[in-house]
Amino acid sequence: MNRKERRTQKKLGDRSRAGLPKADFSGGPLVAKAGIGGISDMLLGLGGVKAVAPAAAPASDAIDPVHSALAQLRLGETLNTRLDQLQRALAANPDSDALLHQVARLQVRLDRRADALITYRRLLALRPDHAESRHMVAVLAGEAPEKANAAYVASLFDAFADSFDDKLVGWLDYRAPQHVAAALRAAMGDAAAASLRGIDLGCGTGLLGPEVRGLVRRLDGIDLSPRMVEKAKARRLYDELIVGEIVEVLQARGDSYDLVMAADVLSYFGDLRPLFEAARASLHEGGLFVATVEKGAGARYHAAKTGRYQHGEAYLRKRAADAGFVVLSLDEIELRKEENRPVLGYVFALRAQETPESQAAALSAMPLDAILAGLDAPASGAVLAAAQRMIGNGYALGWAIDLGGCLARHAADLRQLSQHLDMVAEDPLRSRRAFEAGLYDDCDSGAVIPFLEDRPDHYDLILMADPRIAAADPAAFFSAVKIALAVAGIFVGAFTGDVAAMSEAAKAEGLFVLAIEPQPDGSFLLIAES
Repeated sequence: MNRKERRTQKKLGDRSRAGLPKADFSGGPLVAKAGIGGISDMLLGLGGVKAVAPAAAPASDAIDPVHSALAQLRLGETLNTRLDQLQRALAANPDSDALLHQVARLQVRLDRRADALITYRRLLALRPDHAESRHMVAVLAGEAPEKANAAYVASLFDAFADSFDDKLVGWLDYRAPQHVAAALRAAMGDAAAASLRGIDLGCGTGLLGPEVRGLVRRLDGIDLSPRMVEKAKARRLYDELIVGEIVEVLQARGDSYDLVMAADVLSYFGDLRPLFEAARASLHEGGLFVATVEKGAGARYHAAKTGRYQHGEAYLRKRAADAGFVVLSLDEIELRKEENRPVLGYVFALRAQETPESQAAALSAMPLDAILAGLDAPASGAVLAAAQRMIGNGYALGWAIDLGGCLARHAADLRQLSQHLDMVAEDPLRSRRAFEAGLYDDCDSGAVIPFLEDRPDHYDLILMADPRIAAADPAAFFSAVKIALAVAGIFVGAFTGDVAAMSEAAKAEGLFVLAIEPQPDGSFLLIAES
């Protein structure tokens, strides 16, 4: 045995006695024996770059920070060496789109964002149709779109389909499907699975299918990648599989589902508003939306260097409320490992339910005619005509109020009778409708009688086209009208029931009844003056 061999044997023996793995003195590059860096490694593999594995963690459950730091250092050195080799090859072949692609991805991996931006721009100049370059140029330039380009996502996962399951589960300890299934079970409680319909958004190869198939009667799936959908079909777990864009498909299906699920899909959406609204529209009332996201910060979303998006907890809660969801749970989780480090995210469970925010969002999207249709009442035209007769043409009072907001369709005519037009309704949604119509100066929500009592001598004209407002307590109603009317103010209201009794109630509270006008439907108008 020569001197070199004896030194090698001694080193190996020293490491074995210390409980350390044997060193590799073969002269090859220093790489790890187990474990894979992350999704970035898989993307590099698609571009022809050999994946480089970091050093394996110790057998113990706790990762030794010194060992992990050394592994990261060795990995960085190896990637830098590979990048130098590719750049030398690129210098000799400057118009090679394959080399540009590999170099750009390695630069991203090494966090050389400025260099990666330049390289992606060179690739885009050579290949204007290169979807990944277009997306990454926008991300690295700080101009990320609201979601990843559909062509980019489809081509990425088409190329990834054959190795997706092995790499994601075997290399990265991918747990998103299990987190979604656990959150779904907790949110469902004792719901009868036999009657439920669910859809798996961004189903990919169907990794979520085995976790949730037993929770639903029918399970559909949708994905942009035709090759991923083919893999999902092979599982024979889905009743229908669709190749298409998530938001467009959900919008076309209406309220078809009880459960909407998405495992590690929302990272390709920046602005979640369209997706949340589409998910809400596709769910029956009380339906569940359960999904994961990569963890961001604050009330915004942002694009990471990888081109995927991250979302903060405050942002998720805001989007959920605006779309008509109630948050049942929102928990921090570990989605997977990348380079021996946990990638954190959130798993949330939302229940479809009307909220003030969702009502406002829905009304904002309504055409004006649809809003006004929800504010009309049978007596509104008659009340307007009576007010016009009482005030006369060419003369306008100061302040007027529409009790119940039933005269919105006639707001333009009412403005000829008053300089300021308000409304109040007990139903908050009715007040919100009136506000969205933009036809009143002020829109209030609350009980009508206390509202009037709090505004003595305030109004010159009070109008009421909904008889139900005064029906419960006519005496209290007329008392409030008397308080709120200014001197010589006019009241015109529609009523049902006993004409004489209603007239006496008005007089008893100090109003001077000017006229009673019967209507064809059996109701009547009472016109009075303060």
